[in-house]
Amino acid sequence: MSRRGWSRAIAALALALGVAVGASGCALDAQCLDCVTGDDDDGGGGNQDGGVDANDGGTPPDACIPTGFNEECNGLDDDCDGETDEDALTVGDDCGTDEGECTAGVVTCVDGDLGCTGVPAAPEACDDLDNDCDGEVDEGNPEGGEECGTDVGECIAGLTTCVGGVVDCVGDVGAVGMVAESCDGLDNDCDGEFDEDLPTMGSCGTDTGECMFGTLMCVGGGVQCVGGDGPVLELCDTLDQDCDGNPTNGFNLTIDIANCGTCGHSCVGELDNASEKCEGGQCAIASCEADYHDNNGVDADGCEYGPCEFAGPVEACNNVDDDCDGDVDENIAPPPLCNQVGACAGTVATCTASGWDCVYTGDVSVDAMGNLTPETECDGVDNDCDGRVDESHPLEGTACNDGANGVCRAFGTYACDAADEDGPVVCVIDTPGQPAGTEVCDNLDNNCNGTVDDGASTGALQDWVTIGGGKQIMKYEASKPDATTSLVGSVTTHACSRSGVQPWTNVTQPQAEAACASIGARLCTEQEWHMACSARTPTTFPVTEPAASNGYIFLEAEDHVANTPRTSGGTIRAWVPDYTPGFSGLSALRASPDTGADLSAANADAQGPRLDFTVDFTQTGNHYVWVRMYSPQSNDDTLWVGISTAPATTDPTRSIQTAVNNAWVWQRTGSISVPATGVRTVSLYMREDGLRVDSIVITRSSSTTAPTETSTNGGDWAFASNPDTYVGTTCNGDDYDTDGVAAGDQDAVLPTGTLGQCYANRTDPHDAFDLTGNVKEWTAERTPGVNPARGGASNNEEQGLTCANAFTAANDSFFFPNVGFRCCRATP
Repeated sequence: MSRRGWSRAIAALALALGVAVGASGCALDAQCLDCVTGDDDDGGGGNQDGGVDANDGGTPPDACIPTGFNEECNGLDDDCDGETDEDALTVGDDCGTDEGECTAGVVTCVDGDLGCTGVPAAPEACDDLDNDCDGEVDEGNPEGGEECGTDVGECIAGLTTCVGGVVDCVGDVGAVGMVAESCDGLDNDCDGEFDEDLPTMGSCGTDTGECMFGTLMCVGGGVQCVGGDGPVLELCDTLDQDCDGNPTNGFNLTIDIANCGTCGHSCVGELDNASEKCEGGQCAIASCEADYHDNNGVDADGCEYGPCEFAGPVEACNNVDDDCDGDVDENIAPPPLCNQVGACAGTVATCTASGWDCVYTGDVSVDAMGNLTPETECDGVDNDCDGRVDESHPLEGTACNDGANGVCRAFGTYACDAADEDGPVVCVIDTPGQPAGTEVCDNLDNNCNGTVDDGASTGALQDWVTIGGGKQIMKYEASKPDATTSLVGSVTTHACSRSGVQPWTNVTQPQAEAACASIGARLCTEQEWHMACSARTPTTFPVTEPAASNGYIFLEAEDHVANTPRTSGGTIRAWVPDYTPGFSGLSALRASPDTGADLSAANADAQGPRLDFTVDFTQTGNHYVWVRMYSPQSNDDTLWVGISTAPATTDPTRSIQTAVNNAWVWQRTGSISVPATGVRTVSLYMREDGLRVDSIVITRSSSTTAPTETSTNGGDWAFASNPDTYVGTTCNGDDYDTDGVAAGDQDAVLPTGTLGQCYANRTDPHDAFDLTGNVKEWTAERTPGVNPARGGASNNEEQGLTCANAFTAANDSFFFPNVGFRCCRATP
């Protein structure tokens, strides 16, 4: 603290302590603790205390005793800080502070006293002010710390505490006289007494009958009724001891068991085997003793029935009176113990001395003890009630027959023999057999010889049409043996040919070939099929050579003995149908495919596809072969021709070249020697692929004049009349609606032979049906994996139904609902 600060503090302390200075003046400043008075004998005053200097009293001469905190201008070290007269306080200096309730001022000397004009600090008081000017308000709990209140009774003393500038008693509970005294055994008003001076709380009890009022008073911390008489047990007399206001003394002689009817009449022990009660002034049964019962409802004889142990309200079948009503096993609902199956139905259990029993009667099979036994009779009844009827005769109801074969067999059902119910079942015929007839390919044994479709495997049961050339074709599209008018069937053991059934479809070409083989036949070649469709007659081979030197043999190329594919350059090649305009007969043939191949004479026999025609040569020497040919371009204009030197060989030694391209022309070979008469094979070999051939002529004439002969192409459609004019509904094509009533276009497959005019009209009375339309028909493969389907189907239009349409072909795995087949064979 600075000197000025210390001077202010000492001045304030001096003023607070009321330190007086002599009238003659003060040799020191206001901080002087011992001022010299006028009576001092030192005469000089100075900084001395009662004439004792700083070193009196044995004080070492070099000791410094502070005479104040403020240095005076007196040549002394008043504050003993080692400096003299530093910061000496003088009149006019600032003093005091503005903190709290204090105010700052200046040092003055009034009447010889130094003082400060400001308000000095004072002891702290509880007034919410900073009295001691230390920056805090009411610190140190001024005027507090004393015990206050009282600890007497239910009160609790507290401590005086300065709170918000006011001294308050904190922590005290209650005060003398604050809480009114109550009847609870406590000193509620804290006066050292409990439950004192409580007012009277009124009367209590009643003054009815023999009772008297009392007074409610506080006794032992609780309110009690003091004095008076209360109710006591009523006696059967003229007084109201129980004070209930009943002048009849409260006894009800109609129900009081001790005073029943009259006072003193007790019912206890009066009734046998019973607990009594008073009812209507009469002793009655309140309850029966254990195992005794009041069955007659008469009170006078007590519980007269017993002993009987009550088992429950429901009687059981046990020869015991379970409900103790005097009856045994009465009114019992029979349990569902008895078998209710078969002949046992309706049997109700009967209660007997030994318990429930099922007594079966009627057609039930029982032994001497009444137990069910296995049935032995065949009577249409479940005699042993096991849910099965006539199980001792297991054949009953099953199918039976008379043992005949095929359609002659009669069928029925095994039934009980009414004349002998214990005997075996008999076969009751309900479907008689048919008379033996002609065997038909229908998956039945029509002639009843024990073999189904006997003869079908040799083709004897199928309908065939002779088409000439020693060949036959099926009259109808092939069908499965069990086919019907609406179902294709499922039996595939052999192929049939009959009318009125669904054709065999959804079949691949190899499957069709196998089906034909199953009856000793094969798929028709395209040549055979086309000739049958167009009502043309194939050539019968071998053809006999005419004897005249200018005679000749004319053959259509498609009317051959054999068409043999060959492989060259890794490509399978064959002669296939061709319809280049200008052909004669049914079609031309084309060496296919056209890849630019050109075969030499040396490899033509092994690699070139070949057409064979057998001829019975009647003359030897030179012969010539004319071929009607068509070349689309110059590198597709040659072929090889040969005549076998022996019946089993050929000799492709002659080559023919066309004179022009893009036109049908006759070309002739050079002379080919026939060394001996007999049957030989005339063969056409492919030299250049893409070449077309139409007809051939074989002659001994060396004339170079080209032949002019042609043949007709036969019918365009397999119609019974006008086969070259399309009539829309003659066969089942796209324009024939299979449902004539329904609207729209219906293209269903019809049963074979349905349309009577859809056949190729031949001289043979047995004509082939449905070659046009209904289903397409597989024919023999052209080359491996290339399988033609001819004739069109029910959803094809006019041009797709022609006999000449050879554009549909598929692989070995193809099948479809509108593709079927028919077979060909050599005429037997």
